[in-house]
Amino acid sequence: VLLLGEAPSHRGCRFTGIPFCSEVELTHKAALVAREPLALTSAAPKPMSERSAAIVWDEMQRAACAREVVLWNAFPWHPYRDEVATNRKPRLSEVKQGRPAFEALLRCFTHPIDVFAIGKVAEAALATWEGFRCAGYLRHPSMGGESRFRAQFRQQVVAHLQS
Repeated sequence: VLLLGEAPSHRGCRFTGIPFCSEVELTHKAALVAREPLALTSAAPKPMSERSAAIVWDEMQRAACAREVVLWNAFPWHPYRDEVATNRKPRLSEVKQGRPAFEALLRCFTHPIDVFAIGKVAEAALATWEGFRCAGYLRHPSMGGESRFRAQFRQQVVAHLQS
């Protein structure tokens, strides 16, 4: 299963290179994230945290499915406003630029992979990128979407993995 997000956040993927993963996940959930020890990449005195990352990894940990899930972003580069320590919604033209990277990622798999969209940008990307099917839509956990994301993750992703 692949969970397709929107774009890297300024407190998470921008530092780790892993969608929906901040430095807190690297240090506090390291056994879930990678098989090898990981180091911090920011210069901050304590690990950077990102709320959406915490929610996504909490659900994967709860379902014991982290090794069965691939995380990616429709626009895999960090979109920001005037300064890099901000986030902004990627433009449709930018999301179109993410398609070749997404296709390259999918070529790494020897079997079909089901893609769930997290958020409207990811859902729109799959709708406009011809040849891709969205296995399900999950409300993005930010901006008040945490409880809905958690419920949809359990109803859709976990149920799909158990079937």
